[in-house]
Amino acid sequence: MKKAFKVIAHVTDKSWMHRSTTVTAENEQEAEKKAYKILSLTTEHTIEVIPVTVYSPNAELITDSYPYGRQRTTAKFLVEVNNKGYRAVFQTVNPKTGQWNKPKAGTYSCMILPYKNDVNGHYEFCGHTDFNGTEEINRGLHFIADFYELFTPDQIKDLALSVISGMRTNAVALKVYAGINWEELKPLVIEQAQIAANIAKTAENRFLECLLPHDKIEALKPENYNPFTVTTHSINS
Repeated sequence: MKKAFKVIAHVTDKSWMHRSTTVTAENEQEAEKKAYKILSLTTEHTIEVIPVTVYSPNAELITDSYPYGRQRTTAKFLVEVNNKGYRAVFQTVNPKTGQWNKPKAGTYSCMILPYKNDVNGHYEFCGHTDFNGTEEINRGLHFIADFYELFTPDQIKDLALSVISGMRTNAVALKVYAGINWEELKPLVIEQAQIAANIAKTAENRFLECLLPHDKIEALKPENYNPFTVTTHSINS
């Protein structure tokens, strides 16, 4: 397990600007400062920092006081990891029978870790990502680097492969939907992909070396680029 901070940022009446991440830091101030960089926050954002304890994806977290109607019961929180990815699993005991109810599983993600909210004692999950887009890839890379020790070497290798897949998809999207010339984009992404490929072999913690230069990539986008064309047809009666 590892002590960390859950950082939640929101802007009133602008739900699309909601951001959150979980980071390791010496204190709340350092956590907030780190999150500002990772999430590209602005002065509009209101920040909440919550101390948490993050666990391995192989951990099984159990509480004996989970609300169950008017009663309290045993509940467990765990992460299911297989070739489809990671997904959160929650299961309770029926206090009437003493038997476990059918587990409830969430949707698959490339990465999830369980954590305990150190303020209210609740168990939740963090790290959800599919490495979709430059900012999401970078957020995921920061997360893996912070909680590297909680993953097994094989899990690290698999995560590196997920990073590579996300980078490839992102590069295609930047070319097709943003109009960026590949020869200009290539020097900004190819070395990072090569390092990720090396991690997939060695399981080393070199994830921060894979960070993509977001601002430089954004600067390559041509103005008013539109990959979609609209054709109008007239029908004569």
